Amino acid sequence: MFRFYGKSTKSYLKEVNQDCLLVNNIVSNNAPIKGSSKNENILFAIADGVGGSKYGEIASNYILQELAKNRNLLDHQLIINTIKNTHYYLIKNYSYNAQTVLSIVWIEKEKFTIYHIGDTRVYLITERNLIQLTNDHTYVQELVDKGIISNIMKSRHPKKNIITQSLGGNGELKIDIYNGLIEPGNKLLLTTDGIHDYVDDENIYKSIHKIKNLENNINNLTSSAIENSSKDDITGLVIYYQ
Repeated sequence: MFRFYGKSTKSYLKEVNQDCLLVNNIVSNNAPIKGSSKNENILFAIADGVGGSKYGEIASNYILQELAKNRNLLDHQLIINTIKNTHYYLIKNYSYNAQTVLSIVWIEKEKFTIYHIGDTRVYLITERNLIQLTNDHTYVQELVDKGIISNIMKSRHPKKNIITQSLGGNGELKIDIYNGLIEPGNKLLLTTDGIHDYVDDENIYKSIHKIKNLENNINNLTSSAIENSSKDDITGLVIYYQ
């Protein structure tokens, strides 16, 4: 059985929430999504509208609504097609003014596949470790990958918010795909940068691993991000496999 809890909180500096989350066919950017599922396949996703694009909230909501309406038909190829079709739709109709980053987790039994674009993140939390499964598509991450700066310097870099990949953005679309297994007792965590840019790995791990209540997991992360001066929309979604 999978239990889950997700919540998106609008930044106090913004008029609209550009973040959005999805569980199966339910999309929300205000009300929490919580519950459990015994189904052998289940869909989770988060999207974060790119702040520099005028209609970021439209882009983040649109891709998740497209996934939701095809929920019962989804397979690997349909997910890929939905992402690509959305990319071209946003460019055609909004001329690069509606962009979003996203991470999708498609679980089939104990196997999961992640589809990732941008700087949202997916973590695996085990008994001993917090493992970041996705790689940020950012200018600063490219500097880290090339060995120009250290990973520790990344959070303080003045250009840390420059994204190199987004849905509805310029250039050829690159979808990172990751495959893995989730074992009983493990958790998956999806976050937008309103959380992981302001809460370090150690405190993310403590908030998720040491507390069994999933709602408290996300509430604690949200509170920590706000206490650490997060000015962005804040979205977290945790999945527990038991």
